[in-house]
Amino acid sequence: MKSTSKQIIVTDSYEQQIYREEEKIYNHFLKLISIESIEQIIERFRRLFLQSSPYQTLEISTALERILQFPGSEEKFNYILNRCCYILINHQQQHQHKKNVLEKLIKLFSQASSKFEYSNDSYSQTKKMLELVRSFTHSQQYLSLKRLAAVMNQGFESKSRSSLNQPLKVIIPRYPYLYNYLLLTPNSSSEYQQAIIKLQEEKQQKFEINLSRYITNQARLELCQFQRLQSVKQLQSTKNPTLLSNDELLLSIKQFVGKVEGKETYRDYAKRFLTYTKIPQPYHCFKDSFYEYLSTSFDVESQQIRVRLKDQLYKHLQNVMSENDNQLFNEFLMRKTCSKMLSFLIVNNQKELQHFLFVNLIGNLGPIITTGLLLKILLVCQQARPGLEQRFAILFNHYESSTQKKVQWLVKALENMQIALSTNFGRIDLSFIH
Repeated sequence: MKSTSKQIIVTDSYEQQIYREEEKIYNHFLKLISIESIEQIIERFRRLFLQSSPYQTLEISTALERILQFPGSEEKFNYILNRCCYILINHQQQHQHKKNVLEKLIKLFSQASSKFEYSNDSYSQTKKMLELVRSFTHSQQYLSLKRLAAVMNQGFESKSRSSLNQPLKVIIPRYPYLYNYLLLTPNSSSEYQQAIIKLQEEKQQKFEINLSRYITNQARLELCQFQRLQSVKQLQSTKNPTLLSNDELLLSIKQFVGKVEGKETYRDYAKRFLTYTKIPQPYHCFKDSFYEYLSTSFDVESQQIRVRLKDQLYKHLQNVMSENDNQLFNEFLMRKTCSKMLSFLIVNNQKELQHFLFVNLIGNLGPIITTGLLLKILLVCQQARPGLEQRFAILFNHYESSTQKKVQWLVKALENMQIALSTNFGRIDLSFIH
């Protein structure tokens, strides 16, 4: 008896086919970087994505055409275009070169949104490309690209005291702790992520150096004035690297590195509290002690305000994961509790933008004490830091089109948080401020 066998034909999925065509485009630009000038590569970029035809390398233009024929091509096109941008930006060695490439790319897109080149031979293909490019210029990826340009163009020394009528978004560069949430998107390529991480490190390091120099020089200035020395003028040239006044900055530094609420620094207070939490105890007992730890920040003159704020905090903590009240306290409960406290004190998420309590805290406690309250949480649970940064980014994103003058409460909070994070989690040492 003759056996029969069925021939099984295996075809690649859409994803596999698109992946292969994508890789051709990425590798093409990566190869060009080592053999052509950046001007030549940007011209190639323009001809491939913004002119469509003709392109020097037929294999690459064909790969792009194939990708555009697949379902969901708009989302995929945005990703490819964005990643190619960052291949060009990220492989420049010097900061100025990265900035120049980014500016040229944005200029290309700006021109493409109003004028588009096409040949009669490929009108339909070019028309689709035009629509996709225009769609890209309204995407989250392109917004992040423009934000990155703002970050690279502006340094900490670029102050906005005389520009309070400018929108909040122009001061994005001042806050490296927001970059992960304002400059990255869920589909950000690895090249883009690397670029942001490096930029974040550079900006943070620069801020810490400038802050250390300023505070050190202020201390020397006071000494010179006290001793009536001649070097006062030289020391006065050091610039305040924040948007706070000199007095506000010094108060902030003293709050975050000095002794507060008695004879302890925030770090000392947090260490003592953490020592207590190591004692085996049910979760509800931890919440009681956590309330005591946080509520000392509500020591304001007005008894009515003090009582109201403490009452809100106490009631909220009692309701936090109350189903676990009789369980033994552990690290998981610590992380969840701190995360929920940040949601309560700042803002919950992008969809639930209620942040009246945060505005109320800043209005009644002031931005320095309010920041200190949040710092207390981070010092006992550093895993909560990404959650705090994300919530500040949500508020920044919500108000980014408002003028700085209208949201001074948020500007003050952002500045104080930058100082609190730098002095407690950065490399800067200002312990001499004691």
